Amino acid sequence: MSKPRPRSFSARDNNNDKELKIGSLPLHLQEYAIIEDLLFVMMGIDGKYIEANNLSEDLTEDEKLDGITYLVDGSLDSSLKDLTERILPLATYYTSINAFITIHSKFEYGFVNHALCAAMRELLKEYLILITQLEHQFCSSSSFTLQKFWFYVHPTLHTMSNIYSLIMDIRNLARDVMEEDIDMLIIDGFHRNNNIPQQIKGGGLLSILIDRMTNLSGDLATKKLYMYLLSKSSQPYVTMLNSWIHNGEIQDPYGEFMIQERKGVKKEHLEEDFNDAYWEMRYTINKDVVPPFLIPFKSKILLAGKYLNVIRECGIAIQGPQQQLMDDIVGKDSVDKTDFNFSNDILAAMDDGKFVDSIENAYKCANRTLLDLLLKDQQLIARLRSIKHYFFLDQSDFFTHFLDLASVELKKPSSQVSLTKLQSLLDLVLRNPSSVAHTDPFKEDVKVEMSNVRLVDQLLRIINVETGPVTRTNSMSEIFGARKDIGRMGNESEYEGSEDGSVIGGERLGFAGGVVWNVGGNKQLLMGIDALTLDYTVTFPLSLVISRKALTKYQLLFRHLLHLKYVEQLLCNTWTEHSKSFYWRRGSGHPTIEAWKSRVFALRQNMLVFIQQFAYYITNEVLEPQWRNLEAKLAKVSTVDQVLQYHSDFLDTCLKECMLTNAKLLRTYSKLASACVLFSNTTEKFMKSLTILESQVESVTDPLQTDTQDRTLQQFEKFEEYFIYHIKLLIECLNFYSATETVQFLCLVVRLDYNLYFTNK
Repeated sequence: MSKPRPRSFSARDNNNDKELKIGSLPLHLQEYAIIEDLLFVMMGIDGKYIEANNLSEDLTEDEKLDGITYLVDGSLDSSLKDLTERILPLATYYTSINAFITIHSKFEYGFVNHALCAAMRELLKEYLILITQLEHQFCSSSSFTLQKFWFYVHPTLHTMSNIYSLIMDIRNLARDVMEEDIDMLIIDGFHRNNNIPQQIKGGGLLSILIDRMTNLSGDLATKKLYMYLLSKSSQPYVTMLNSWIHNGEIQDPYGEFMIQERKGVKKEHLEEDFNDAYWEMRYTINKDVVPPFLIPFKSKILLAGKYLNVIRECGIAIQGPQQQLMDDIVGKDSVDKTDFNFSNDILAAMDDGKFVDSIENAYKCANRTLLDLLLKDQQLIARLRSIKHYFFLDQSDFFTHFLDLASVELKKPSSQVSLTKLQSLLDLVLRNPSSVAHTDPFKEDVKVEMSNVRLVDQLLRIINVETGPVTRTNSMSEIFGARKDIGRMGNESEYEGSEDGSVIGGERLGFAGGVVWNVGGNKQLLMGIDALTLDYTVTFPLSLVISRKALTKYQLLFRHLLHLKYVEQLLCNTWTEHSKSFYWRRGSGHPTIEAWKSRVFALRQNMLVFIQQFAYYITNEVLEPQWRNLEAKLAKVSTVDQVLQYHSDFLDTCLKECMLTNAKLLRTYSKLASACVLFSNTTEKFMKSLTILESQVESVTDPLQTDTQDRTLQQFEKFEEYFIYHIKLLIECLNFYSATETVQFLCLVVRLDYNLYFTNK
């Protein structure tokens, strides 16, 4: 028969008992009284002989997480007091966990915190059931003692202690973040609704749970507890993960997920902004909050969602995960999880690691779908081949015809050139049935543009941005110190002109368009042929590969080739004029004049050979081999990122091997090409001088020594010395940079100086 409880200890509102010291009671009544108080205190309610030590209405949320501590009446029997103080931490843990659940259940803490609080609430429910059972034993059993009370609550004390320790870790981490003022709460360009540190929500919270589970795995009960908490709290995160990898959607209103979206970065910018990095910047990984179990897959997770977003923005509906479709694309073999550094406990807590197969399959499916969209539906390779025809002047009979038709317009200053007229002429040429471009289905996408800056100036600006300011000091002169004793060629400073041209005989050279005179100080007139370039209309998703940045690189290569073709045409016209002229063709009766004519012919031929060999090197030894390599790689490509990387590497290699990324080589080549242009434009002046010389043959012993022709001879000698000096400098620079940049430059060295003519000169 159960022993009834004394009335004085069952009525907590008996004011007369408040002044009664528990130590004045008999021992068995002390035990009854302290057990009754413990049952209330364990639920956060003050007892008669156990009172809260730090209870205050002014406690902050952070202070509430410490829990409420309790003091026992000092008059209690020492043995009972010892057992009571062992049990009392349960009350502190309970109040701390309750406070944590109340605080972290607020919406701004996110879904993962909500799920963790729900799991803790389930544990507290079990805790309250235990108290109910203890109270029943206390009320119904005469043999229930404080010792039995301790026996029953001891396992729960261990569990509550671990949860309390977890709460303290989370609280301390939040304090550290706030004190160090880490600027990760609101990241520019990312959507954030609150100021809760990312380290204590979402992936950061899961990382804390996994770290504690790993570090305390030696205790089976503790490991089981953290596996339970991880399993419950990770469910919202896995839901967000599945939404991203299967649908390309970020369902993350509280900023918990490892993938961040910059809503300000739009696909439309790919066609406008040179430096736009839509593919790299629209979606990025927040590396600080990636859960440890997702670190091996973070790249695939990012790419799977990015691929699906590209597909969606193309107007193609995403059906979500379909097992049959995935099996057809990626096969039915599951991923070998032993390849990853995972704990079996983590896999067990995460639904036996099914997320691994899900990530792998989603990545392969999204990758193959987008790859087929680019290569098959959007005809990427055919598009690139079309761009190659136009920008690399491959099979460029149409462009020769276009230059002939537009020659009058292109001789005007660029500001006066009619783009409408040039576009009409280009369309007329491309639609000509006799042109190779007539059968190109993408010819409507080719447009004519006029640049507002010279090619060399544009390239030097790009180089300066990438490598820092490039000084005018000729650092190569230290390397090639032997050039100081060149003799009659004089110092290099004598031949230094502007960055985009040269100065010979008082005339200033532009990059391609004839003689350019100073207008208003250093401002130079930009001619139409200098500014001419092409553009190409590309739509999304091809603009991911053929972006504005890539098109700018194509334009740089096109303008470089166009300039070579233009200079070659000028030198060929000079050869034609020499062949047609009576005075140039017939032999002179004076050996001095004949020797001068031979020097003119030799210089013209050296210039023509230089331009032709340079053009052959660019087209046949750089662009064509690199294009073949790109085609071979694209035929075997397996991921979309490989397509982007191969295309970017192709353009970068072409620019580098065409000497468009080295300021020293670029300036030297510019001066050589400008000398060729000015020489061609001075042909008529040399013709007049030759006519006068021939008329003076009979009356003057040495016609070249007359005052009339002295300046003409000096100007020609400057041409000759200037060209030989700079071509020797170019060859030496190429030899130097072939050891530091690319060995491909040696091919050009062999073409320019195959018989060591310039080296030995």
